[in-house]
Amino acid sequence: MRTRLPSGTVRRSAYDTVALIHRLLAWTFAVVGLIFLTVPNGTVRFINAVGDVFRVFPRAPESELRFWLSLGVAYMVLVTVLAWRISTDARAHRGLMPILAAGKFASSFTCLLFFLFDRPAFLYLLNCLVDGSIVLIVLGCYGWLLAADATAQRSAEPARRVKKLLALLTQTMVPDGGPFPAGAASQQLDQAVWRYFAQLHPLGTVALTAILYVIEFGPYLFGPRRCRFSQMSATEREAYLAGWETSQLAPRRQLLNGVKLAVMLHFYDSPAACAAVGDDGSYLRSKLLAGPNAEFHRARLQGASSSR
Repeated sequence: MRTRLPSGTVRRSAYDTVALIHRLLAWTFAVVGLIFLTVPNGTVRFINAVGDVFRVFPRAPESELRFWLSLGVAYMVLVTVLAWRISTDARAHRGLMPILAAGKFASSFTCLLFFLFDRPAFLYLLNCLVDGSIVLIVLGCYGWLLAADATAQRSAEPARRVKKLLALLTQTMVPDGGPFPAGAASQQLDQAVWRYFAQLHPLGTVALTAILYVIEFGPYLFGPRRCRFSQMSATEREAYLAGWETSQLAPRRQLLNGVKLAVMLHFYDSPAACAAVGDDGSYLRSKLLAGPNAEFHRARLQGASSSR
């Protein structure tokens, strides 16, 4: 069975990957800047030769003036330092990414203008495409980190409204004082289910939030009366969920059954539920500890026993 990484692990992986990308960019900028400095006209001749293959681009002229070369090398030093600084700690120096992207955008856009309005040389087109691609890479990394942080924050604690909906749903499925004296509220089942979805997938809590809102506004479409799930009485909520379970629409049944499976698995995993049905958990423990995820379950069970 494939085990999903928790959101914190995914976020660390994102930062490590972004740091590696910017370290590679820094080395690339440094090498290219050194080539520009040592063989400027040789660089132009090489790119002209590549452009000659297409037989449509005029050759870019060489130049003996070194003033623009000095400015170009200074720019390459700057982007090298920026990329390297980001690579040392992508989280702390994430704010430098838009600055790096802005520099590369200026280089790409000006070359596009020169290509369109000055000389359609392959040199201009190539630099426009290369630096434009770097802009997309850097901004993509920046957006990736923002998304990873946002997902981690959502996974850590649900919003107040979402937390209320999840509590109502779990308490309707396993009410206190029902078949079991200790129900969802006593067992804090809503928190356990939220943590489960957070560990299931980086976007697990996003999916759970979407499901809860579907259930919240479902009565406007399915009844039993036109109001939100959170505005129903306990009896109405039970009848409403029972309608989902017996619906002729397969997606509707499967959606609720998937949530119910997660809720009930965590409920029957609690010591109070096991004691209520006369199960000491030994059979299930033996199966888990003999399975492919034995180390994970051993650590989980040891943690649970030490916390009690």
